[in-house]
Amino acid sequence: MEKVSLPIGSSGFRDIRESGNYYIDKTGIISEIIRDDARVILFTRPLRFGKTTVQTMLSSFFDIREDYRKLFEGLSVMEDDEAVSRWMNRYPVIYLSLKDVEGIRIGKALSLLSGLFLNIFEEYRFILEENIAEGDKIIFEHALSSKLSSSEICMALSVLVKVLKTYYGREAIIIVDECDVPLSSAERNGYYNEMLDMIRTIFSSVLKDNPNVRKAILTGCLRISKESLFTGVNNMAVYSLTDKRYARYFGFTDSEVMKLLDDAGLSDKAGTIREWYDGYRIGDESIFASWDVIRYVDRLQYDRTAPPEDFWADTSGNDVIRRFIEKTNASISPEYSALINGEAISMRISESLTYGDLYKNEMNIWSLLLSTGYLTLAEGYVPYEETKLRLPNEEIRHLFIEEVDSWFHDMAKKADRTPLFDAIWEGDTSGLSRIITSYLRRTISYYDYSESYYHAFVAGLVASSGYKVMSNRESGSGRPDLIIADADAGRAAVFEFKRSRSAVNMEKDAEAALGQIRAMDYRSGLLEYDSIICYGVSFFQKTALALCVK
Repeated sequence: MEKVSLPIGSSGFRDIRESGNYYIDKTGIISEIIRDDARVILFTRPLRFGKTTVQTMLSSFFDIREDYRKLFEGLSVMEDDEAVSRWMNRYPVIYLSLKDVEGIRIGKALSLLSGLFLNIFEEYRFILEENIAEGDKIIFEHALSSKLSSSEICMALSVLVKVLKTYYGREAIIIVDECDVPLSSAERNGYYNEMLDMIRTIFSSVLKDNPNVRKAILTGCLRISKESLFTGVNNMAVYSLTDKRYARYFGFTDSEVMKLLDDAGLSDKAGTIREWYDGYRIGDESIFASWDVIRYVDRLQYDRTAPPEDFWADTSGNDVIRRFIEKTNASISPEYSALINGEAISMRISESLTYGDLYKNEMNIWSLLLSTGYLTLAEGYVPYEETKLRLPNEEIRHLFIEEVDSWFHDMAKKADRTPLFDAIWEGDTSGLSRIITSYLRRTISYYDYSESYYHAFVAGLVASSGYKVMSNRESGSGRPDLIIADADAGRAAVFEFKRSRSAVNMEKDAEAALGQIRAMDYRSGLLEYDSIICYGVSFFQKTALALCVK
C-alpha cells in the first residue's frame, strides 16, 4: 500500500494543502464562527491539538489579498454558500502568532514582539502609498524600521486595522495564535506584571469596541481571566475544554483517526493508538492529541513494529509538571499515586486563571494541569463543584512517572547519601534495607511495580555520586543489574534485584538473587578490584530487603 504523506514539520494549512499532505477536514469550524454572535472568540486547547493549523486555515479562508479557493477544493466549507459568497477572501486579515515571544528579560520579549509587527506591516507596505493620516503613517514607518516605542507597540494593531478599513472599505479579521505564550514566559522569568500591562493594552486597543474589527479569533492554552487580560472587551466568547461547542475541531475524533489508520493500512494498530493518544475529553467528545497520532502513524508506516512513544517529552512547557511536583510534594501524594494507577480524583478547579496566580494554591495547579492537557475530565464538569480528573492516556502516564522519578532522583543527589554508601561498603544489610526502604516511601505508589522499576530506582539513587555506576554491564557469564565501583579504594559492589510477590517471599527472593550472582560468576569480570561485595535485594511494594556475601 502506498504510504500516506503526513505533515511532519509543517502545521500551516497552506503548506499542508499545497504539499498534498494528508489533511483531516476541520473547515466546518468556519461555518460556526461566522454564525457565532460573539465578535471576539477565544479557544483554549492544550499544545499539540492543531491550533496553528486551524488558525492558518482561517487566515487563508478570510484573507482578501488572494483567492485561496483552490486550497479548499473538496472540503466541507465549500458546501456552505453563505460562507463562500460573503466571507471567503473578503476581509483584510491580520495573522499574529505569539508562540515565539519569549525571553528571560522583558527587553528581549519586546524586541521579538516588535519583529512580529515589522513582518505584519511589511505585508501591507503598499498602503503607505495611499493618503493616510500623518500620525498613523509615523507608526507605520516605525514598525517597518523596527523602531516602535513601547507605547507605539501597544497602539500598532489599532492603527493598522484603521488603515486597512480605509483602504479596503471592510473591517479586519484578527487571528492570534498562542496568545498567552508571552505571559507564560514572563511568569517564569519574573517580568509578568510588565508583560501583562503590554499585552492587555494591545488587546484592549484593538478589540474593545473597535468599529474597524469584524471578528477576532484567538487561541491559547489557558482560559485567562477576563479581568486580567481582556478588560473592557465586550461581546467575547471563551470556548474551553469543558464546552460542547467547537469540541471536535481541535485534535482528532475517533472516526477521523480510524479513517487515517485505514488509509495508511494500519487499522490493526487502533487499540495501541487509543491507549496511548486518545482519552482527552472536550465537551462531550473523546479526542486524540493530533500531533502525537501523526508522529506515530508516520513512524509505523516505515516500521510496523515501532513501539508507541511519549511525544510530549520534547514539548516546551513540561516544566509545569516539575513545578507541580515541587509545590504539592506529589512524590508521596495519594492523589498523584491514584492518577498514576489509572484512578480518577476529585478536585475543585477554576477555568479562569491568571498567570500571576498559577502556583499560589493547589486548586490553581490542578486547573493548570487540566488546561494544558496533562489531565482530562473523567466525567462532566459542573462549575464550583468538585470535578473528577484523570490522566488521559499511557503517553501522559509515562511522562508523569518519568518526571516524578527525575525530580526525586535530583532531590536524592542533593541529599547526604553518606549513610547509604557507608552501608554498601560495610556490608550493613540491615542499614541498607532500611535506607532504601525510606527512599521508596518518599515516592509514588504503583499497582504494577516491576523489577525494572526497582532497578532504575536504585540506579538513580547512586548516580552522580563520584563512583562509577554500571547498569547491565557484561561481567562473568552474564549482566548483573548494577555495579558500583570505587577505583581509588579498589572495591566494587555487585547488585541483583528481584521483585517479590509478597513480604513472606522477600528473603527467599533475595537469596535467589545472590544465587544468580554466584551461578553467573559475576565476580570474575571485576578482578581488578581487591574487594568485591555482592548484594541480592528483593522488593515488595515500598519495602526492600538486602542480603550480601563478601
